[in-house]
Order: sequence, then structure tokens, then C-alpha cells
Amino acid sequence: MRQLLYVSNTDRGLSPDVIDDILEVSRRNNRLLYLTGILLYIDGGFLQVLEGEESAVRDTYLRISNDKRHWGAKLLLDRQSPRAFVGWNMGFEHARPYDPDTANLFAITREALESRITPEAGTVVLTMLETFYRVQRGENLKLARTA
Repeated sequence: MRQLLYVSNTDRGLSPDVIDDILEVSRRNNRLLYLTGILLYIDGGFLQVLEGEESAVRDTYLRISNDKRHWGAKLLLDRQSPRAFVGWNMGFEHARPYDPDTANLFAITREALESRITPEAGTVVLTMLETFYRVQRGENLKLARTA
């Protein structure tokens, strides 16, 4: 399995309709390609983990990096690894700086977007996301799970 972690910039005023469209298309495509992962949206950026077969992950990342709704994609981690997000074809969280449940995710994503996190720190970011996943996956949240 291939696992990628990247950040990118986007419009701070991205509408809920655009986010919903991104999620709908991503979840459909990921199901078809047997990809799993999580997407975080913060005001002005995305942080995403994609995992699956190497060619599917690479093709998906290439398509994402060419999407004009965001720019400045920065790969933080690219490695062979077992799936960390089993059951989530595209988990989603809108991280907000003052929400105690997502404040740490917001901070680390913001630092990554501002290039203060080096690609070498990607494993720390991924560990944090995996912990978030393990804590949240049993709860009835807005995060999408595959059947």
C-alpha cells in the first residue's frame, strides 16, 4: 500500500457547496479505486492523506494537484505503509482554530501550509491524524465511512 500526505492552499471563502462537491466526487472515486484516507479543510487550506495501491494513489494525487480549486501542493509524506484509515473512503473534518476538538489539527495544518513543517515531520502529522481517526471512528460523527 502507498500512503501520501500533502497540504495545499485554497480560497479562504470556499463555500460549503464546493466542499460538498469535492467530498461527493472524492468519495465516489475513492470507493471505485479502493482508496482510503482523510481530508481536513481549514480556512485557506487542505491537508489530506491518501492510501491504496500505488498507481491509484499516484494518479489521484496527480489529478488533485492539477485541480484549480487549490494550489501550492506540498508533499509531506510518501511511503509504503499498511492502511491507517481502514473504513474511511474519505473521512472529513473542517478544523477550526477555536474548536477544542480540532484546534490541534488546525494548528499543525496551518504550520504545514506556512512551510514551517518540513517533509521530514510528515510522520508526526500522520501519527496525529491516525490518533484522531482511532478516537473518532467509533463515534457517530459526520465522517464518512465505507460500508
